[in-house]
Amino acid sequence: MNHITALAARLGERAAGSWQEEAAVWLLASHGHWLPQLERTHLIHNDGAGQSRIAWRLVASACLSAGDGPLIGALPEWQVLRLACVLTGRHTLSLAHLSSLDESNRRLALHAMAWASGGRAWAASLALLPPEHDAQGHSARVWCEAHPGLHIATAECRNAHYAGPARPGPQAGHPHRVTD
Repeated sequence: MNHITALAARLGERAAGSWQEEAAVWLLASHGHWLPQLERTHLIHNDGAGQSRIAWRLVASACLSAGDGPLIGALPEWQVLRLACVLTGRHTLSLAHLSSLDESNRRLALHAMAWASGGRAWAASLALLPPEHDAQGHSARVWCEAHPGLHIATAECRNAHYAGPARPGPQAGHPHRVTD
């Protein structure tokens, strides 16, 4: 599991229980651009005990001065970040340029909005994402020896193995493990 995949999993664990924050974290992890940027600029805080959180207030402030600070992104990327901040329910930012998103990012945005308003299962039931896209994001899916099936990595996972879209299922003799 790479560093950003592990970070996305920790952020997802921290957001668990809040549809709004779960959706916002999922959107950033699925989009792919912002988690490394937020980490690079110290807008993701790690508490030293394996927990990570996004400093949403500071991220929202950065969105107000898009392009004038250390965060780097094109207009569509900034719109994804703004939407993630708005989804948390704590920030009001302009989403006037959502039309700048390409089809793939529009689907991510719509799925995240549905998730924030009705939960992950309800958003998945709307089938806004193409079938090959896992609603939890390919970047954080793993097989491990501690849990059955494909899932988002957690701190309890033992010997987790990344399971991207081209990764095989468990091998015979190892019901929950993919051999490398």
